[in-house]
Amino acid sequence: MAGSNSSADPFLKGPFLHLFLPLLVLLLVLLETFFGGPRKVERIPAVGKKETSREGICPPFFLKDEKGRVIDPLHGRNPTAPYSPRKTCGECHDVDKIAEGYHFTQGAGERPTPDQAARVLWASTPGNYGGTWCSPGPLYPYLSPKKNSDPHLIDMTSFSFVTIGCGHCHPGGGPVEFDREGKRYDLWMKDPRNGLKPGGENGLDGDYYRARWSETGVLEPDCLICHLPEYDMKARNGQLDESNFRWAATAGARLGKVLGSIKSGKPVKVQYNPAVFGPNGKVSLHIVREPRDKTCLACHAKPGWKKRGANFRPRTDVHLRAGLKCVDCHPAGRSTADPLIRGKEVHQFGKGDDPGGHVRDDLDNTCLDCADCHTTGHLGAPIARHEWLPPLHMEKLACQTCHIPERMVKAAQVQAGDVFNPGVKIPKKGKHLWTFYGPDMRYWNHYGELVSMGYDDKPTDPYRPVLVRYKGKIFPVNRVHTAWPAIRIQGKKGLMEPRMSDIYKMWAAHKKDQGNYPSLSRITDDNGDGVIEVNRPAEVDALIEAVTSMLEKTGYPMKRKKVVWVMDERVYESGTKYTTIPMRPWEASPYGNVHKYNHDVLPALSALGSGGCTDCHAPSSHVFFDPVVRYPFDAEGRAVTEPQYKVLGISAFSAELGAWREAIFKPAETGLLAALLCLVVVLVGLALVRRAFDEGPVPRFLGLLPLGAGTFLGLLFFGLAFFPDLGSYMLPDRFWLDAHHFGLSMLALALGVLAWIFHPARRESGKGSPCLTSFLALVLLSGALILLKIPGLWPLTRICYTIFDLSLALLLLASLPVGLALAVAWTRRMEEA
Repeated sequence: MAGSNSSADPFLKGPFLHLFLPLLVLLLVLLETFFGGPRKVERIPAVGKKETSREGICPPFFLKDEKGRVIDPLHGRNPTAPYSPRKTCGECHDVDKIAEGYHFTQGAGERPTPDQAARVLWASTPGNYGGTWCSPGPLYPYLSPKKNSDPHLIDMTSFSFVTIGCGHCHPGGGPVEFDREGKRYDLWMKDPRNGLKPGGENGLDGDYYRARWSETGVLEPDCLICHLPEYDMKARNGQLDESNFRWAATAGARLGKVLGSIKSGKPVKVQYNPAVFGPNGKVSLHIVREPRDKTCLACHAKPGWKKRGANFRPRTDVHLRAGLKCVDCHPAGRSTADPLIRGKEVHQFGKGDDPGGHVRDDLDNTCLDCADCHTTGHLGAPIARHEWLPPLHMEKLACQTCHIPERMVKAAQVQAGDVFNPGVKIPKKGKHLWTFYGPDMRYWNHYGELVSMGYDDKPTDPYRPVLVRYKGKIFPVNRVHTAWPAIRIQGKKGLMEPRMSDIYKMWAAHKKDQGNYPSLSRITDDNGDGVIEVNRPAEVDALIEAVTSMLEKTGYPMKRKKVVWVMDERVYESGTKYTTIPMRPWEASPYGNVHKYNHDVLPALSALGSGGCTDCHAPSSHVFFDPVVRYPFDAEGRAVTEPQYKVLGISAFSAELGAWREAIFKPAETGLLAALLCLVVVLVGLALVRRAFDEGPVPRFLGLLPLGAGTFLGLLFFGLAFFPDLGSYMLPDRFWLDAHHFGLSMLALALGVLAWIFHPARRESGKGSPCLTSFLALVLLSGALILLKIPGLWPLTRICYTIFDLSLALLLLASLPVGLALAVAWTRRMEEA
């Protein structure tokens, strides 16, 4: 040891030590200077410099106007100018990237889907901006093309998209900031070289026709709508109603009062609230990273009620009851793992796949689905275990099908846009053209309810969803039926719609004087619900005649055009002549949306299947046999219906067969299995008792046990025949029996195989029972097809489920006499022994 230490002394002592340590320190200093990270220095940021926070918390900041100038009313800097969300938030954030989110674009820049392009001639995009709108069906204003040849063809423009109410839910940016060529509306209109005038025809440009962008300003992406919980949407939208576009963000953020009105010609200015500003002129707002649920519901709640009967309340949804937020399932930016929508400043919210919405279909299924949480325990979700359920169900059924068996609030199942709705408290004139019918096919004054009761007090109207096949799975949905006047253009497959405002004016003129468009008087109320409906051939002809006359009077160019009336896929040229437009199997109308049910999920014990297979497969089950509306009205104004199994593409034979299997064959199978076991137990017990009486008290007692058990079971079944209510706690329930159906089936199969092996005929002649052989072969063959699921044999495989249970029940029935004969023979042999 001593020698080992002394060998290091020359290096650690003397001049080596004095030279080595200073050089080492110098080397470390040089490395830190040239290769180390920048030192953190606290300094006051200068105006115009970006101010960031590693913690994701927004620091106090200056408000900026549209030119990037600081707004500081405490020190007299631009005290009356509206603040610019783009310039203010853009100091730290990439607003251009944020505004690429589909909430901002709402379809702008996308092409319609192939179905829309073939059917809907007015659709220029798949979204609210230029598409089929947030409506479940026609008749709605349509976005006019960029270039137009006739003012009578111009309906909604990019400017009126804001003024008629769409701006109330639009967060700014996209098509309410830039035109279809990428130019900012107000700056382009102000430039005298472009020859645009506020309120002028402006070359029939669909972006500038009668627009006043140069006066109103534009709607920039307003970050605070989502990120400021105290944001006042009512105040913001009030400014939009006054055409004060550039001032709306200031009012919504409650930074001050906005005085004046562009719409009324009164000069507009801002009176900022001094209390909002700090001593240095900066503001420090309650900005949150994740939008609250009320922010999402401000725009999605009311349409969700109309389209899906959505309630979004803990009373009707287990997820809200558990404390989940919208953004837990619809994440964005850094909160999601999906590469399609993940990234700083990326504002693409995770979305599902709804047949009624086609904005950014490339982002479908980027939200969390049921399996993401209920197979992993994510966010504290209980692990869903469905071992008792045959795998076929998990492959063919969406989770929502079983877990949303009922809706508490009704949705609009029919939207008729062809007659005048006389309902009370309908807030806007145009909305009198939308007549809704609920799932019970009764007239529903939806907009009157919104005004009268509001969203929070909507009534409870429970109903069962319609089930459809969509992309390989069965989903609960609301299929919207439609009835509306349309325009067929020669040489075009799809249809054009007349302007909603023209149809309203036609009805208004008729109501004022029935001499105006007198044919409308022939349309009457045939079902007695207080609202007229178009349903008889004479009424179809009357509406077509009136609309044609109205369009001609207003100067609408009718060359190569013809007015038609549309009910679902039927396009009527007259009351007795129609053609059809192809539609998808899940649709009720090629012009009506189909909306999946994903929210308002009920507790697991309320799900279909919690009571056993007969929840779905029974003669009285709504899943296959409920009537589903096929057409809204027949000649008497009543709904034409068809059974649910037909909507699912299932034959009546297959649906009935499944009902018989669960209601008759499987209970028979279980009963025969129990009877066979009881018979064996009783007969074996009798033999053991007779033998045990000669061998002492202990064997005698043991021999009585099987006899007592068999006798008890026999008395139990006999008693249940007279007192069936006792079965609820004396016997396994239907769910337990169905959950253990595989094990019980294997036990029954084993008994059947034993009966086939030990059949007396086989022992005497070497030939088995033909009945047992046939039934056993059917059981094995059908069971093999069920397990193999051979492609192309699905119809046969479906029938095999019933064949399996029926043949198994017959196998047990044929095994009973065999078991009886074997038990008797065994008893005799034991007696002889």
